[in-house]
Amino acid sequence: MTEKKTKKAETVEVAVPQIAQAAPAVDQGGTIAERLDKMSIYIPKTRIDQNPVGRLVALGEKLDRSVNYLVVDAVLQYLEREEK
Repeated sequence: MTEKKTKKAETVEVAVPQIAQAAPAVDQGGTIAERLDKMSIYIPKTRIDQNPVGRLVALGEKLDRSVNYLVVDAVLQYLEREEK
């Protein structure tokens, strides 16, 4: 009998205290949360083989930046591009 290896989805939590200052957060119950300290990023099974977290860590070390910095920068660039 052969074992089937399955890749699990990965969720990454990133600290983002700036969000609390920008806008109130809505928790899962639908009420306004006082503060949002972290944001989870779900990486689908189909993308795990591309190793996004490992690549972000390696790039952050190379550029002397945190993973949080790289993720926020990427999101802001995406928003700028898409909101035009």
